[in-house]
Amino acid sequence: MQYHRNARTNIYQREQMRQSSVPARGLVSQYAVSHVTISKWKGREDTLDRSSRPNTIHYAVDKSFWRIIKYVRKKTHFTLDDLVDSLLPYVPNLNRDNCWRILKVYRLNRLSFQEQEERKRFATYKPGFVHIDVFYLPKIGPNGQKKRTYCYVAIDRVTRLLFLEVYDKKDHYAAADFVMKCLNFFPFRIHHILTDNGREFTLKSARNRWGKVYTDSLFDCICQIAGIKHKLTKVKHPWTNGMAERAVRTVKDHTVKIHSYQEIPQAIKDIKVFQDYHNLYRKQRVINGKTPYALTMEWFVKEQKIFIKNPTDLLEDCKQPHAT
Repeated sequence: MQYHRNARTNIYQREQMRQSSVPARGLVSQYAVSHVTISKWKGREDTLDRSSRPNTIHYAVDKSFWRIIKYVRKKTHFTLDDLVDSLLPYVPNLNRDNCWRILKVYRLNRLSFQEQEERKRFATYKPGFVHIDVFYLPKIGPNGQKKRTYCYVAIDRVTRLLFLEVYDKKDHYAAADFVMKCLNFFPFRIHHILTDNGREFTLKSARNRWGKVYTDSLFDCICQIAGIKHKLTKVKHPWTNGMAERAVRTVKDHTVKIHSYQEIPQAIKDIKVFQDYHNLYRKQRVINGKTPYALTMEWFVKEQKIFIKNPTDLLEDCKQPHAT
C-alpha cells in the first residue's frame, strides 16, 4: 500500500472512521485531523488514496502544436530563447516556461553534447554572408589635438575576404557609407549581413522621449534596397558575431598594437596595407591553407552567377596607392 505524500491517516484509521457511528466532529480529537477529512472517509466506498491530478488538464498551448515544437527543436537545435522567438508568431500563448515544460515531456529540454557541437557550426552558405563590426583606434595626433577614429570591419564568412575603412565618427551615416563601399568592394552579391545591435546599425531597441522608435535605420534601408537580409546578434552576446570579433583582433594585432602612429593618415595606410596582405597573401588554415583571394577565384570558376564582377579587380585595387 502506497500512501499519498500528504496523507495524515492510514487505511486502518480510515476503515474505523467509515464504520464509526460517532459524528465527524466527535472524532476530531481522536484522529487529529479535521472533520472535513473524517467526513470524506465516511462517505468513501474504499480506503485507498486517489490521485490529486485533475480529470481534465487545460494547457495554455494546445497539444496539437506540441509536435511542431518537438520537430523544430530536433531539427534546428535552437536554444530555448531562440525556439520561443521563432515560434511565437505561429503558436498561440507560447512563452518560455510552457515551452520548456513541453520540451521536458519529450526529454528535449537539454541538448546533448553532440547537438550542442552541431549547433555551433555555421550553416552552409555561398560567398556573400558578411560579418560587420567596428572598433576604435587609439587617439592619434599631436599633443593637445589627439583625435579618436573608428575602423569598420567586414569579413565574408566563406572566402574570408576582408574590407576595412576608417571614419571620424561611429554613427549611422558612417555605417551606411561603409555598407555602400562593401557593395562595391566584394566581387560577389551580398545576401546576408550580420552585425551587433549598435545604434549605428539598427534602431530595433532604440527609444526616444516619445517611447520606442519604429523607423528603420539608414543601414537597414540600404540593406532592404540592395536585397540584403540584415541579421542581428543576440543582445549582450557579442560572441555570436565571433568571426567579426576575431577579425577585429587580427587587425589590431598587426597594426595598432605593434605600431605607433603620429598622424591618422599613417594609420589608415597601414590598415589598408594589412587588408591587401590578408586578402592576397595570408594563407589561413580554416580555408585549407589558401588565401582569401585564391578561394574567391575558385568560387568564381564554379559559381559565376553569384558574382557581379571579376575578382581580379581586387588585384587592380591593390596597385592603386592608398591615400596618405
